[in-house]
Amino acid sequence: MGINKRLDLGEIRDRIDEIDSKLVELLEERLAIVQEVAQFKKQTGKKIFDEIREKEVVTKNLKKVKNMELSHYIEIIFKDIMNSSKEYQKFKIGINTKYVNDLDFFDKKIGYTGVPGSYAYEVLINLLKNNKKFDEKNLENNKNIFNFKSHKDLVEAVNSRKIDIAILPIENSIVGEVRDSIDLINKKSIHIIGEVQHKISHNLLGIKGSKIEDIKNIYSHEQAFMQCSEFLANHDWKLNKMSNTAIGAKFVSECKNIENACIANKKTKEMYDLEILCENINNEKENYTRFFVISNENIVLDKSDKISIVTSVNDKSGALVELLQIFYEYHLNMVNLKSRPRESKPWEYYFYIDFEGNIKNENVKMALEKIRGKSNYLQILGNYKVYNLQLNQ
Repeated sequence: MGINKRLDLGEIRDRIDEIDSKLVELLEERLAIVQEVAQFKKQTGKKIFDEIREKEVVTKNLKKVKNMELSHYIEIIFKDIMNSSKEYQKFKIGINTKYVNDLDFFDKKIGYTGVPGSYAYEVLINLLKNNKKFDEKNLENNKNIFNFKSHKDLVEAVNSRKIDIAILPIENSIVGEVRDSIDLINKKSIHIIGEVQHKISHNLLGIKGSKIEDIKNIYSHEQAFMQCSEFLANHDWKLNKMSNTAIGAKFVSECKNIENACIANKKTKEMYDLEILCENINNEKENYTRFFVISNENIVLDKSDKISIVTSVNDKSGALVELLQIFYEYHLNMVNLKSRPRESKPWEYYFYIDFEGNIKNENVKMALEKIRGKSNYLQILGNYKVYNLQLNQ
């Protein structure tokens, strides 16, 4: 497209304003149709987020772009339009909330990352053993328990309803958040329905007959390396990252090499026929990891006392302060605030917030409505109970 150098800035802006007016009309027309889509999904029970359809819309329209230099920018605009459509659908449909007295795991497909012996597996087993509605018979061999290689695979399995419930690590008390967990929940139609705070006790294990003097290679998750950094600093070992602590234990067991060791929990000793070379090697003895219990249903317990949201504000001075002021105004105790980068939007962030309360409380309802008014994006991830489990060893 040629540029007419005789045009001044005022005339150029007038042309842009004219195009913007047409865009507003077309966007209103599009959202009116989106409302019909929302009504259809509400009647049929279809999910709001349809990843395949979104990709089809973007791909189909990018093929119509004549100036390929603009393709990247038009893709960003279309993704923003799709995100706005999803937000409008959520507003029109509302969230179908299921209120219950306690979580019911009977006949539910439950997932975790790693292999038997992982900390997520420990949390899952203890959660089931502490649940009144679950039968403990043959618990370890339960065919409704599934393991996944990555957090992404786990969350996708919940989103696609291959499993009903999953255990997902969210944050460690020493080294902080598990990087991808919040992002994965936010992207999908996933709900937080519970939280478990699990004590982590790392141990160094090798095959039977091995000694610390033999060790040259350590296998474990990067978080375990960070949580045991002081102990590891005293040894000249090669650290090999694994996707999970128990996978490291399984690998060491299968290799049968006295030079290999892993950092994992004590249960892996029996599971993988290993020897404990050194116990409790954490930097801090009070080492806890928060795990979320996630579901494809928005289940809220009557006594739920914690709410998680993600939100973003306009890029203007004081916008975040104004939003956070709402928690003070409504006497809500905010217990967690983190910023996360927005996908495909460099240097823009959304905020992950935990605060105490129950969604049925009028004070909470009013605060959330005010937050919605102050933000340009708001997603309620869940209203849930924090479980203090009796650990079953």
